Amino acid sequence: MVCKDGAEKRHNSWYGTWVIRAVAEDGRDDKMLVTSRSYLKVREFKTIVGLVSFLADMGCTTASIPLIEGARERHAAPGRTPEPRTGPVLVKDN
Repeated sequence: MVCKDGAEKRHNSWYGTWVIRAVAEDGRDDKMLVTSRSYLKVREFKTIVGLVSFLADMGCTTASIPLIEGARERHAAPGRTPEPRTGPVLVKDN
């Protein structure tokens, strides 16, 4: 997942813009998550609640969410790799 717009707290909720990318194990091939096949619009998550709900629906049992613009976090789909690689990775998108 990539944080496109830095997150900010408003009252008791966090808002920002996050996108999900499916990345091959070797890290070379990544695909953007889109809303439908007929209209290719990148799926963006605007709240942490929406993002965590999506990850939970995909089978993730933990969520590490970058709050800084350009930061990334990796989550492994269940059954793919033994442990997801997590931790702060600050990489700017071009």
